[in-house]
Formats: sequence, C-alpha cells, structure tokens
Amino acid sequence: MQVFKTYIKILRKQLVSILIYAVMFLSITIMITSNIKNENTKFEPSKVDITVVNEDGESSLINGFLKHLENYVNFIEIDDNDSARRDALFFRRVVYILTIPEGFTDRFMSGNDVQLSKLMVPNSVEAITVDNAIDNYFNTAKVYIKHVPKIDYEVLNAYVEQNLKEETKVSFDVAMDDEVIGSNSFNRNYFNYLGYIIISAFITGVSIIMVSFHGMDIRRKHFASPLSSRSMNAQLIFGNLVFVFVYLLVFIVAGYLLNADRKLNANTILTWMNVIAFALAALSISYLVGITVKSRKAINAISTALSLSLAFISGIFVPQEYLGASVLKVASFTPTYWYVKANTALETVTSSKWSDISDIIGYMAIQIGFAAAIISIALVVSKRKRQQAF
Repeated sequence: MQVFKTYIKILRKQLVSILIYAVMFLSITIMITSNIKNENTKFEPSKVDITVVNEDGESSLINGFLKHLENYVNFIEIDDNDSARRDALFFRRVVYILTIPEGFTDRFMSGNDVQLSKLMVPNSVEAITVDNAIDNYFNTAKVYIKHVPKIDYEVLNAYVEQNLKEETKVSFDVAMDDEVIGSNSFNRNYFNYLGYIIISAFITGVSIIMVSFHGMDIRRKHFASPLSSRSMNAQLIFGNLVFVFVYLLVFIVAGYLLNADRKLNANTILTWMNVIAFALAALSISYLVGITVKSRKAINAISTALSLSLAFISGIFVPQEYLGASVLKVASFTPTYWYVKANTALETVTSSKWSDISDIIGYMAIQIGFAAAIISIALVVSKRKRQQAF
C-alpha cells in the first residue's frame, strides 16, 4: 500500500485548500439557516401615500370610490396649487396625485368614456397598487351601469363594494405537510450549492495528486520498480474513493443536522444517492484534468474556471427555469445539469413509488454514464502517457 500512503501524504499538503471550500460553505449555510424563522407569515399590502384632487364635487359615486380606495392608500393633504403638488412628488411626501375632473360623475353614469388624470413618481412600483384599485372599482361599476339602467348611486356602490370584497381562496392539494416541504426545500438548495463545492474541491485535491503521480520522472521510476501498473492504479483509485466518500460524508451529515425540518424519508435518501452519483462524475473529471495538465498552477486556474462555468450554466447559482433554452441545451452535456435537475425534481417527491422516482433515477444514471465516459477517456490518455514514458 505504498502508493496509497503516498497519496495520503500528498493529500495532506492540499488539505488547507480543500478545507477552505468546506468551511466557507458550511459557515454560509449555518448563517442562513440560523436566520430562518419557522413562523407562518401573512402578506399584507402596505398603503400608498396619495393626494386626491376632486374637481367634480361631492357625489355618492365619488364618496363610494374614495371609501374603497382607503383600503389601499393614505390620503395626504397638500396645498391646492400645481407647484405644491410637484414638490410633494419630488420630495416623496406622496407618490401619486389623482385628479377627478369636473363632470366625471355625470359622464360616467351616462356610460360615456371618461378618464381620471394622474401624476406620479416615475417608475414607482407603489403606483401599480393604486392603478389596480381604481381600475377594479370603475370597471366593476361599468358592468352594473351597462346591465342595470338608471341604477341608483347608493345601490351601485353597495354592489361594487360587495363584489370587490369577494376573495378567491387558493389551496394546494399536496400530500406533504409543512415540515416535509421545508425539509425538501432545504435539501434542494443545500445540495445544489454543494455541487459547486464538490467540483472545486475535487479538482483542487484529486487533480493535483494525479499530477504528482503522472509526472514523467515518476512514471519512469514506476516502470523500473517491481510494482505493477494494475496495483498502482488500484491504490490510486482506492485513495480517490476514500477521499471522495469521506469528504461527502462530512457534507451529508452536516446537511442533515443543519436541516431544521430534517426527515429521513425517500426524498432524503434519494438526495444522498444523487450527490454520490454526481461525486463520481466530478471525480472522473478531476482525474482526467490531473493526468492531462502538467502544471499545478494551471490546475488551480482550471478549478476556478470550470467550477464557476458549470455552476452558472447548469442551474446551481441561477435556477434552471430562469436560464435560456440555448444555455440549457449546452448545459445538458454536463453532469452538473442532471444533478441539479434531479435535486429540483426531488423537492416535490411524496413517495418512493417507481412512477414518482423513475425520472430521478434516470437523471442519476445519466450522471453515472458521464462518469463512465469521462473515466474511459482518462484511461486512454493515461495509457498513451505510459507509452510516452521512454
């Protein structure tokens, strides 16, 4: 086991670089998870500060409209002149000034097309809330005016207000409770980002070790030694597998412990299987880089460039649903894409039935296929290098 012992010695020299990735990743994960509150939050829209200039005078229609608008806005009084209004917008005392023109009520009730005028802060997101509230009220009122001729103001306001109070309740028919959903969501995010760490750490560790064993001088000494190539390769493979699975075990255990809603269910086990499949693919990439690149400095550069490029195009840093079709097509030729795709699909897994997990198993098989293809290329390259030793 002399080769294996030498492997471990070289690995120790790279341990600092490898551990930096692990410590940084786990530190960020701990900070994020420690700030997550397991509380149910309710969305409540904030009210918008606006001014209403009513040039039409008092009417039941206007009063009903302003009463409805109170649910969405705070009415702010400002001086009744153009300069004061523009100053209020400039200094953000209000973000919206609504003007109801003279004769608006009569023309609206007659079914004529009439417009409200407005001034607002440019590109104001809050203005959308006001616009929606105005459109909802008057569009609903138009329907009643059209189908109920000569409707009374008070009756119109009552009907409109009753309609706008109706809410649609949305429920999701899923077989998962909140804790399972939380556990699955954590696993997806945690293991997706772990993919970037795996690529970076494996190339930094495995590739540099392979460079050490595949240098020209080392290969010549090997041919002069009684150690067979098969024994040497077997010990190198064993060393790589030990490094990979120990490194993975640390992250798997950490991910399980950091998950506040941890569940040892089909989703969790399949997630672990997925990361192991990806680790084999990453190991094969690292091995190929290690036997083809001659410089250690070049390996560090490749580690950074390759890990970042794969992370960006495959969905680790940016979810796949936000990436373009052409980017995803290119990414599909990498194991990282299928790793992320499997993690994403696992988030909604509710059982271990074959119909639910067959696609995910297929994604894992593709990753293993990548590993087999890349390691085959690496073996061909390694054989040619041995032939060039003399």
